[in-house]
Amino acid sequence: MHVLVVDDDEMVRCVLNEKLSGIGYEVTDACDGQSALELFRGTVFDAVLLDLKMPGMDGITTLREMRRHDPDVPVIMVTAFGDVATAVEAIKLGAYDFTEKPPQLSRIMMTLKRAIEKAALEREVRNLAKTAEESAALKAACEKLKELDKMKTAFLSSISHELRTPLTSIIGYAEIARQKYCKLLSSITPNDQNMSQVLGQIDASLDILVSEGHCLADLIDNVLELTALEAGTADMCSDDICLESVIHGVAAEFTEQFTSRGLDFSWEIEADLPSVVGDSRRLSRVMRHLFSNAVKFTEQGRVSCSARKAQGRLLVSVSDTGKGIPGALHRAIFDKFSQIGETLTDKPKGTGLGLPICRLIVERHGGNIWVESEPGKGSTFTFSLPARRDI
Repeated sequence: MHVLVVDDDEMVRCVLNEKLSGIGYEVTDACDGQSALELFRGTVFDAVLLDLKMPGMDGITTLREMRRHDPDVPVIMVTAFGDVATAVEAIKLGAYDFTEKPPQLSRIMMTLKRAIEKAALEREVRNLAKTAEESAALKAACEKLKELDKMKTAFLSSISHELRTPLTSIIGYAEIARQKYCKLLSSITPNDQNMSQVLGQIDASLDILVSEGHCLADLIDNVLELTALEAGTADMCSDDICLESVIHGVAAEFTEQFTSRGLDFSWEIEADLPSVVGDSRRLSRVMRHLFSNAVKFTEQGRVSCSARKAQGRLLVSVSDTGKGIPGALHRAIFDKFSQIGETLTDKPKGTGLGLPICRLIVERHGGNIWVESEPGKGSTFTFSLPARRDI
């Protein structure tokens, strides 16, 4: 198996070359994106390990060019911890996975092995599909692909669980430190202007630490929820739910945000709506994300919510007067890591897991979710659920 290693750090190239060669891989390395592309166009590689941040042509640009030349060769991004969001963007552009610096050789070996196996199976599936025959080999290859996907999902879930525990401690200690610092700060009155400035910077830094910690914790929770829903292992309640209560409860959480953004909010809920059977906590999560998106993408105007019954189903809609969504993205935004906005410029915070989670939750309740939108004319997200039938 022939692997191309692309990294501007000579030490990283040497280590990866030595370790990969030692277990039987043929390794070619390049120190920058342009050199890598020249090698990529003239040589057949089974996989690429590509550094995200390089002088000149960076990893994202190099990835685009590689995908344009041969989209079937798996590319694994190597990135520093602070560039994880950019690495996720690379996955949206076609990268197979990413691993963090300093390189963890055991993870790189495992990821590389899975990537090459997956690419080989996909080639086999494509070749078999050309014959248009429902052969046993095609079914076996498909099952193997599903198995590999499950392995990747399980690995992601495991890593997220391992991150969650120390992160909880970090947030807890940071909040304690902030509380003690604020108490100490209130008891002293420094006359030194420089000292006041330093104390203010410490206070701001603690606020950022706590805030960013909570953001990372939310991301990990989303990953865990997504993997559980995809794997079918999420515990779902089957309670009798009044959707009107769910809507009112979540809307109350956003009252302050609507006010601070200068947005008008209204709702119209049809009288005597039947109940639905399902998980109240998860349906609240769907509403919470739809309201959050409406606030995030609406600079002025209004947000509204409606609920009605139609043909034995309950339809809940959240509408806004925001920037709108192009028709070509109406389906894509419900895929993992999909977001609206240009790469690395006006892209909102987050990794695009909210709407996929909403879709999976609604589908687990026997419903479906969709969007109606045009650029500049706002958006309306609607989900439908089967109404409870009295026996």
